[in-house]
Amino acid sequence: MTKQYRPTRRWVQFAVLLLFALIPATGLFRIDLASASFSILGHQIWWSSFTLITGLTLIIATAPVLTYNTIGTLWCGWACPQNLLSEWANNLTHKLLGKRANVEVDGEGLIVAEKKNKFMNWAILGTSFLAASVVLSLIPFLFFYTPKETWEIITLSDREKLSPFLLYLFSVFLIFIDIAAVRYFFCDYACFYRMGQRMFGTKDALHVTYDASRSADCAKCNYCATVCITKIKPTKIAAHDICINCGECIDACNRLHQKTGTQGLLDFRLNARSKSWHGKTMAVLGKANRLVTMLLLAGIAMTAWGIATQPKPEEKIPLAVLQKAHEVAQICSAQCTKEETACKNRDMEGCYRAAACRCQCTLEHDPANGSELRQCVARNLEHAEAEHMKHKP
Repeated sequence: MTKQYRPTRRWVQFAVLLLFALIPATGLFRIDLASASFSILGHQIWWSSFTLITGLTLIIATAPVLTYNTIGTLWCGWACPQNLLSEWANNLTHKLLGKRANVEVDGEGLIVAEKKNKFMNWAILGTSFLAASVVLSLIPFLFFYTPKETWEIITLSDREKLSPFLLYLFSVFLIFIDIAAVRYFFCDYACFYRMGQRMFGTKDALHVTYDASRSADCAKCNYCATVCITKIKPTKIAAHDICINCGECIDACNRLHQKTGTQGLLDFRLNARSKSWHGKTMAVLGKANRLVTMLLLAGIAMTAWGIATQPKPEEKIPLAVLQKAHEVAQICSAQCTKEETACKNRDMEGCYRAAACRCQCTLEHDPANGSELRQCVARNLEHAEAEHMKHKP
């Protein structure tokens, strides 16, 4: 039986989308803008670390370049959430508005099957897109807020979080527009990863190949081009084409030739002499820019070192302890008013007696640090007596 890529690709796409949601939701990774840090499993990683930030910058700059030379656009076709949403939106549009329906901004205009141009179909389509937008807009918020805080934002249970709620509504609006009309237009004209692929992609990377020696088997056949997501001709793919390595054309060709018991004319290929996938990958990596590889490894090492050398967070004082200290400070401030007044009049004896008074008062109301407080009382009273004797006539 001929292998089909679509089922595996669908599992990978949904797994990646789920991973994007679970990573922040479980607290594995979160961004704290207030303290300028990352939170990894509850541990703060400060942005002030030059080593960490430099390492992350090197990884972000070099990792995509290496993928361009190895797996090509496999990320686009197999893992990118934007592509998953675009495919889902296209399939739903074709189901409700016709097989050739088109509502995208870069299409030939609004195309809807006459028999399916009904209010109910449009309502189901719009409601589905809106529901997806409401759910998907939660994912970016989970990178900045805990699930509890996110729930408070979207339900407005905390009136002080009105600004994040408005930002959430704006996020819902943007994702709705993206799903409803933008779709692959974003990939073709706004995606930095796709732009980089066009600049750095090579023929050695993973790509769809066509067996031209059997071209007679596909005479007058256009099935692969019909199912192509990016609307190109799979039998004539150029090195810098917009193919996303989804494998839909390969599946289509295999299904067609399976009826005659022959292999399809399309397949994935790496331009390397080795026959094993491991050998081919190593061969392609060897041809990749060695400087880029070295910079990526340096970035990984610097990031790991930056995380390992993070300063230990200061031990947090329990809220109950802070409240108790605040209450005692208020009581002692009122009790030592006379001494505080003398201190404000530049009387050093009064300042020492005020300090002794505060320590004595604190000792009476919160004797947890009794030894230190008694020493504080004795030391300040001693200084106060010395000041008194110094100015005694």
